[in-house]
Amino acid sequence: MAKPGFTVGAFGAGAFKALMVAALSAVLAGAGVAVAATGGTAPPPDYKRVGSEPRNLDQLKAQINAYYNGYTDASGNYHIGPHSQWETDVANQIAKAQAYLEQRLAHHRLRIPAIMLDIDDTSLSTYPVQADFDFGGGADAAQADAHANADDTYPVIGPTLELARWAHAHGVKVIFMTGRHSNLTTVTRNQLTGLGYPIDGLYLRPRSDPPSYLPCGTSCTAMPFKSNTRKYLESQGYDFIVAIGDQVSDYAGGYDDRGYKLPNPMYNIP
Repeated sequence: MAKPGFTVGAFGAGAFKALMVAALSAVLAGAGVAVAATGGTAPPPDYKRVGSEPRNLDQLKAQINAYYNGYTDASGNYHIGPHSQWETDVANQIAKAQAYLEQRLAHHRLRIPAIMLDIDDTSLSTYPVQADFDFGGGADAAQADAHANADDTYPVIGPTLELARWAHAHGVKVIFMTGRHSNLTTVTRNQLTGLGYPIDGLYLRPRSDPPSYLPCGTSCTAMPFKSNTRKYLESQGYDFIVAIGDQVSDYAGGYDDRGYKLPNPMYNIP
């Protein structure tokens, strides 16, 4: 039964069909397809979900690839395409963070101004490896991830790099905190410097001999590791104006003025 005020007859069959197409396009765009913006190929819409059935996994993967405007090279390896919606969303978030950073620097005298940056999918992108392995994880993906770490093949996230360089040039300490374990410290430092990042501090989760400021020791998950590290650095005079990561757990837990989340539809770290 048609709802009052919204009948096919009131619009005409052609207009009604056009309205439905526009509505469906809006729904898909809101779900992150954004085909026009990314230049990617739209996945088929979910016409036949039953009851509480989740969205189809293959369609979700297609939406993620479209979001990054992902494409494959001659060897079948994925890359981030130009002008993707992901790139636009990242740039918008970084612009907000920089605007707040500039405001604080202009109007407040800070002891040691600092920003905190996560690494994976904040400072560099793991999308190519995730897509190469169909977002499935497992041993093969872990090996590819280790290879990418060793060879510095992860692409830099440009807006984050620009923010880090701007902050460093204006006397703001650039502190990296990552859920990676401490056995990757040298590889990680080489990655970041190779991509052009200034590093005023680099903190990885300890495999052994945790510092006293980590009550969770070697079992820390992302949130307590990063928040307790910020707490410790704050006691040493640091003032974290912004904390930026692709997970809420990157900046949750306090000891930063504002947290900014970058988009990451590939995985979640609670």
